[in-house]
Amino acid sequence: MENNIAFWAQKRGLKYSFLSKELGVSLQTFSRWANNKTQPNIFESYKLSRLLNVSMEQLIKEEDKRNHDL
Repeated sequence: MENNIAFWAQKRGLKYSFLSKELGVSLQTFSRWANNKTQPNIFESYKLSRLLNVSMEQLIKEEDKRNHDL
């Protein structure tokens, strides 16, 4: 996901602690996703896309994210 999680969390002003709690995962697990060490499964990715208010494509696509309209 090429740090898209970190990008969108920052753009939305959402803390990792809030997102990890909402997803039911540890902060450590969420940080691993955000730092591109591991990736969430498809179900977690879907929930995360809903929390971040982005499409699944925006969450996983490896393009320059700065060009997306917020």
